[in-house]
Amino acid sequence: MAAKRAAEKVVTTPSAAESVEVRSPAPDALDPVGSLGEVPLPSGRDDKDDDFWTSQHPCLITGEGLGSQKSKQEAQAIHKENLEKLQSMSEEEILQEQARLLAQLDPSLVAFLKSQRGNNEGPKKELKMELNRLEEFVESLPVAQHGVRSSLSMQESSLEEHERKEESMKVEIMDDDLPVKPRKEWIHMDSVEFEKLEWMKDLPSPRQKKTKKGMQARFSLKGELIPADADLPTHLGLHHHGEEAERAGYSLQELFHLSRSQVTQQRTLALQVLGRIVQRARAGEFASSLKGSVLRLLLDAGFLFLLRFSLDDAVENVMAASVGALHALLVSLDDEKYLDWTFSWYQGMAAFPFVPNNEEEEEEEEEELNGTEKSQNKKLKDENKPDPDVARYDVVKGLLKTRIQHRLRYILEVVRPVPSVVLDILHILTHIARHSSEACSQLLDCPRLIETIVREFLPTQWDPKVAEPGFLLTSLHGVACASAMKFIRVLASGGRNATARLLNKYEMKSRLSRFIAEEPLDVPLPREEATRLSTEAFRLWAVAAGYGQACDLYSDLYPVLVRILQSLPESLSGKSPVVELSVQRAAAVVTLLTHVTQTAGYTAELQAKLSSNNSEDSEPVPPPPVAWSQVSGLQPFLETSLKKILQQLSQTEIWQTLQPLTTTCVIFLGVYYSAYSQQPSVNPVDCLEELERLTSEVLQPLLSQPAIDSMWDLLRPCSALCNPLSCSPAPESVSSIASLSCTGGKPPLSLVGSKSPFPFLTAFLFLINNITHIHKGLTSKLCAGLQRLEGLSASKLAEWTSFCDSFICVDPAP
Repeated sequence: MAAKRAAEKVVTTPSAAESVEVRSPAPDALDPVGSLGEVPLPSGRDDKDDDFWTSQHPCLITGEGLGSQKSKQEAQAIHKENLEKLQSMSEEEILQEQARLLAQLDPSLVAFLKSQRGNNEGPKKELKMELNRLEEFVESLPVAQHGVRSSLSMQESSLEEHERKEESMKVEIMDDDLPVKPRKEWIHMDSVEFEKLEWMKDLPSPRQKKTKKGMQARFSLKGELIPADADLPTHLGLHHHGEEAERAGYSLQELFHLSRSQVTQQRTLALQVLGRIVQRARAGEFASSLKGSVLRLLLDAGFLFLLRFSLDDAVENVMAASVGALHALLVSLDDEKYLDWTFSWYQGMAAFPFVPNNEEEEEEEEEELNGTEKSQNKKLKDENKPDPDVARYDVVKGLLKTRIQHRLRYILEVVRPVPSVVLDILHILTHIARHSSEACSQLLDCPRLIETIVREFLPTQWDPKVAEPGFLLTSLHGVACASAMKFIRVLASGGRNATARLLNKYEMKSRLSRFIAEEPLDVPLPREEATRLSTEAFRLWAVAAGYGQACDLYSDLYPVLVRILQSLPESLSGKSPVVELSVQRAAAVVTLLTHVTQTAGYTAELQAKLSSNNSEDSEPVPPPPVAWSQVSGLQPFLETSLKKILQQLSQTEIWQTLQPLTTTCVIFLGVYYSAYSQQPSVNPVDCLEELERLTSEVLQPLLSQPAIDSMWDLLRPCSALCNPLSCSPAPESVSSIASLSCTGGKPPLSLVGSKSPFPFLTAFLFLINNITHIHKGLTSKLCAGLQRLEGLSASKLAEWTSFCDSFICVDPAP
């Protein structure tokens, strides 16, 4: 086709200086081709030449490529113009222009033009005859025009060499049985280009390397590692024309190269495959097959900034693939699962930073600085460092330096991607918020980020069709989302200032009332999503109540809370994902009540402080928004629920399901009685009698059960200190990304495993410690029940509480 278009251009583009449409007034000066192929001498003209001069149709130009209805008329007009031009030229001018063109044109193009003649002899014989005639004519020309002779000789020799190579190639390749056999009826396939068909032959089998030297890792489009000796079929699309073409799969280097391609589909596919590789690497699938760490290799190669640059792409598919790969790199859903589970543990709500251990980054002179000066000095150093240097030690901090929160806000607000991309972005933002209080401040300071999330993903009203079975959700914008509420909750854990900004500036109180007042069954969402949303709303309220904020909602929502407490634990029977989510929701409710009770118990301390301030200049301390009389009625509900749950302690499956709720009930009692003993309105004798009743009815029967003895026996195998293998780092963990190494789940006998006794025993010892501090006479009774710990005293009980507490809690958030 290219040759044909070139020929058409030559014929249809006349030029005064170098004519490409050769014409002659003598009708016997042309052969039947009618153009630049051959110009026979007058003596060699035959009847066919006469047919050409009288023919009304061109032999070479058909007009098919013009694509219009008048294409034939246009071709006829060109043919007529060529004839007129040839008739106006002398025979000598025709021969000179023909010799010039033969010297300039590619021999294959000349052969193609000659092949268009169907009723002439082979192109090779005709071309030689014409060249002989031209040589005889040139010899008769004056000496000044003999410069054409050398061009003709070179043209003839190059034609012969080209034809010789073509014939040998044809014989050689035809012997190899080409996969495509050209047929005569195929359009424009009369001249087979064998060198272009050779790459379609079958690939050789993968070479077997007998050396011990490692081979380059190659991956499938699903991110799976392909064995070096795997012989996969080509229809899988894993073979290409790069290095080691016989091996299926793509190397990391090739995927990096494709991720910067000009073709959108190649960029998207490369980023998707890299994300799948990272996900499988974090799961430990390559630990036994590859040397070194895939994550560390990718990060050293600039993978993080490749994703950051790809986020700025204008194509939505590339953005989505970049978000997915970044999610695979940063977020561990198993880590988040266990962090949510430990929220209701003793001190489990306390936020601890996900800051990597950067010992290499610290310098010796910083050891003499105090905490504030060291923090300020480090902040100034990070601001002056290049982004790659910061990301080398702390990936989240490096991303924040690139202002990633602004780009993610733009994608959520303007691009409005599909639900899966929205969820990935919310998970990434949650991981960044877990990093530190500084990261929370940067997220809060990002213009329109929190506004967009609250407006789009925490609305108070949305289309109820979302809850219908089989409804396909094409956009998450305008629909309430549990992941958005969780992000706000984690953000609030960054400190009391962050919580105050969320409650006041972004009107989160109205959202809390909306999602707490309504039962999950009545919320127009799928049941599991509605339960998660309600759970995260209670957890956010619990975080705020821990700072003494949002407690004014307690009186408004008190009927809702009492209704939930009255339904415990009968509504939590059975074993299903919905039941487990309902248990988590109930535990979040009790955790909220624990912090509200603790805030109400501060009334006595505040009043004592007010009475001690005799000076008139001292500022009065306002009382908390919740009085003790408002929370004193919660204890009977929770104690009754605790007794019912403890009756099923021997049934292992039910106990493991209800353990989070049991733990929170025990912690509530410990907080309640600690504050109860300090209330001025409470008679001290009544308080001691109440503690004796609790000990005889609840604690002593509990200590006599064999299940408690089994819990003491499980302390050692589940301990992170006594059994380091239970908390060993993941095979693909890197120092610049903080992680709990929970990917793939933890074994049952581990600190956060399903058989771990630490949550309940920590809460139980916390309760005993508070009781023995109030009522010293109960120490001997409780020690008699703790046969495993002979000689236990009140001080020893406190040590045990601190011992268990050290496994699961850190300093509370500021």
